[in-house]
Order: sequence, then structure tokens, then C-alpha cells
Amino acid sequence: MKQILAILLFCAAVFQPDYAGAQGTKRPLKTATVDTAFLLPVNGVKQYLEIKGASADKPILLFIHGGPSWPATPTNRKYSQDLTKDFVFVSWDQRNCGKSQTDTTVTLTPELYVADAHVVTQFLQKHYHRRKIFVVGHSWGSLIGVMLVQQYPQDYAAYIGMGQMVNPGKSELLAKNYVVQQATLQKDTATLAALAKISFNQDGSYQNGLAGLMQFRMLSDKYLSSKEEVELPNPMTLYADYQALDWMTPVMRAGKQLDRYISGGKTDLMQRPTFQLPVYFVVGKYDHTTSAELAQQYFATIKAPKKQLFLFEHSGHAPSWQEPPLFRTRLLQIAAANPTK
Repeated sequence: MKQILAILLFCAAVFQPDYAGAQGTKRPLKTATVDTAFLLPVNGVKQYLEIKGASADKPILLFIHGGPSWPATPTNRKYSQDLTKDFVFVSWDQRNCGKSQTDTTVTLTPELYVADAHVVTQFLQKHYHRRKIFVVGHSWGSLIGVMLVQQYPQDYAAYIGMGQMVNPGKSELLAKNYVVQQATLQKDTATLAALAKISFNQDGSYQNGLAGLMQFRMLSDKYLSSKEEVELPNPMTLYADYQALDWMTPVMRAGKQLDRYISGGKTDLMQRPTFQLPVYFVVGKYDHTTSAELAQQYFATIKAPKKQLFLFEHSGHAPSWQEPPLFRTRLLQIAAANPTK
């Protein structure tokens, strides 16, 4: 599972579970349990939302998954259920992946995903009668999350970046240097020879794009994964409704279009240090997929009304799934410090 995540970078219901019931024509009972799933029309594509909470009166938490095009809903089901006691937890399959519909006619850009995320936000605000919601951005989703809250700060109570993307090119060079160091210590000449054949551009991107990224991750996973990390299962195997889906075709399609944003010099969030809302980073100590070192450097430059960084000692790229009790504790602290009522 660590390898899969690394390769991909960023490897009784109260409402009727259909879109008509999700329109919000009736105000949900505040004390009622929320357990619903439906396709929401978002910028021309029906996109899947799975929403659960012990009460409709709880703060809303939107999870923006990574990939791109790698749905987090199965893993959220398995590891984030305790969060539904404290939040109305929203797991969203972005366009072209998971249970969401596919549109191959549109050019994929980060700005398009930001626009989609804001439509989802507006639906949640209207349906649950809230002015602000919390956002977790994971990996690729952390790029979308930063852009989203910087563009629409008035709609969000706080931003929580996990596996925070900063500068993918620099992150890959740091990962490469670490692997070279470890392979040299182990006298692993085979890995060193194979690494020498992977061509990097000056900005840290791969000369053969997504293929180079995947080749590097497959080759280096044994060094980038720590024994201190909690091992995660393959999410494709967790639930029958997701087992039947094609996971890899959307990933390859999106990866080819978005490669310059996820492995090259096109993205540098160091140029985006200013936030108009509270910012929190959840950093896995052993995260080499999106460099923990870079995340901490970026966090130091951030200017925000409030900010705090939480280091997870037994996590890599996915602290919310690798250390769920601690993640819940941190989110409760964040929610208490930023009430939405």
C-alpha cells in the first residue's frame, strides 16, 4: 500500500440517498444522524459525495483527496469513522475517478478542481445552513486546498494540510538524494545503477514525465518507507463497490495532463505564503512522497491569523489513516479553537 500511495504521489439515513433528497429543500434536523451518498452535478459532471455524521449539527469537514484521480472514500470509510462522531464528514470523489462520472472532453487543471471544490462547498453550506466549513487537503488535494481557501477564505473555518504539497520538483530531488544516501550505506549497487538511468530535469521533474515518477517510486520504495510507519492496505480491495471500479485508467489520464503540476516546477507554494484564515499542517515524520522537510519549511513562511504544525511520529504520507486516534484529537483541537457557530 505504501508503494501505491507513493506512486500516485499525492501517490438509517436522514436524507434520501439521491440528488433530489440532497437539494436541501427541507432543513435537516440538527439532532438527526447523517448517512447519505449521492451524485451531485458539479460543473457539468456528476460527482460522488458520501456524507456521515452523528448529528447534522456537527461542524462540516470536507476531505479533498490526492492522486490526482485516486479516491479516498474506501480508506476514509475504514479509518475515519470516529471522525463522524464529531463532524459531518464529507468524502468526495473528484471528477473522473471513483464513483464520479468521467468527462474526457475537458482539459484538467488545478483551477478546474478548485472550481469543483467550491461548488461542493456551496452545496454543503446551503444544505446544512452553515457559513463556514473545515477543509482537509491531502497530497494532490493539498494543492487544491491551498488554492481554494486562498481564493475563498470567507467560506472556510480553517485549512488542514496533510501530506502537504509544496514544490514537487524539490521534493523529488530530496527523495532521490535520500535514496542514494541509503543505498550507498547498504552497498546496494543495483539500486544505484538503476537510479542513474532515471533522468531528472534541473527543476526536479522527470524527463519522461509520469513514467519517470512511477519508475523512481517503484525502485525506491524500500528506502522511502520506514518501519515506524503503520502499514495500510490496498484501498482497491477494501469494499466491494470500489473493487469493481477501474482505478488506474483515470490516474494515468490525469497524471499525463497534470504532470507539470505534480512532479515539475510548475507548482511552488512557497510563492503563496499568505492566508486569511487559520492554517494547520499535519505532517508525517517519514513522508518522502511530499517532503516533510519542505512542508515544515513552507509552514515557517506562512502568514495566517492562526497557525500550528502537528508532527506525527509514526506516519508517512497519510497520518489520518496511519494514526487515526491522534488525528481525531488534533481535529477536535482545531474545531474547538475555530468554532463555526
